[in-house]
Formats: sequence, structure tokens, C-alpha cells
Amino acid sequence: MHEGCTRNAWHLYMFRYRPQAFADLPRARFLEALRAEGVPCSSGYTPLDRQPFVQATLASRAYQRLYPKEVLAGWAERNRCPANEQLCEEAVWLTQTMLLGPRHDMDDIAAAIRKIHASAAELAGA
Repeated sequence: MHEGCTRNAWHLYMFRYRPQAFADLPRARFLEALRAEGVPCSSGYTPLDRQPFVQATLASRAYQRLYPKEVLAGWAERNRCPANEQLCEEAVWLTQTMLLGPRHDMDDIAAAIRKIHASAAELAGA
């Protein structure tokens, strides 16, 4: 917490998924398996700078009139965020509602992850 902060609100719990720790099971399969174990989860955001709406905005007549071609041409390079892109590829999100349960709910999540870990090689081959 930042100095002077007396409370925090936690709306997500995110962790990095490392496929190599799960027999190279792709994250999409890990998420699918976690959901099958009754744990709602998601992969989170995709890199926002790559979204079609951004490309459409940059190609719009309004932007073409407002900004020189050189500025628009260099936008993608100036806005690259490799660390964010990596996080978007590795993240697993558990939402706020998952965090409101009692301790045994948290234990169930951990047990589900351990179960997936134990069968990861089988899941990766499926």
C-alpha cells in the first residue's frame, strides 16, 4: 500500500501462469480445466493497443485530418508495451466475487490448481 493509504479495495486476484510448470499445458487449456473444476476465471485483457477500435480510430477521417501521417505511422511503435503484452499472455484472473468467500473456498481453488498440476501432462496431450 502507498504511504498514507489506510485501506485497499481488491477487485481481482491475478497470477502469472507458467506453462512450463504444468507440462507445457497452454494457458487456454489451464483456464478451461480450472473452470471445469468450478473455479470461474479468465485470461483478462488483451493488449489494448492492438484492438480493432484503436486501428479504426487511427484510420478515421477525423484523426487523418488532426494528425500528420508521420505521427500516425509511428503511433504503433511509440505505444508498444512488451511487458504488458507478456502479462496479457500469462495472466489468470479471479474476480472479486471469488475473493468474498470463506477460507475453504480459497482452499478449493488451491486444490483445483493442484489437481490440474497433477494431470497437466495428460491434459496437454488431450
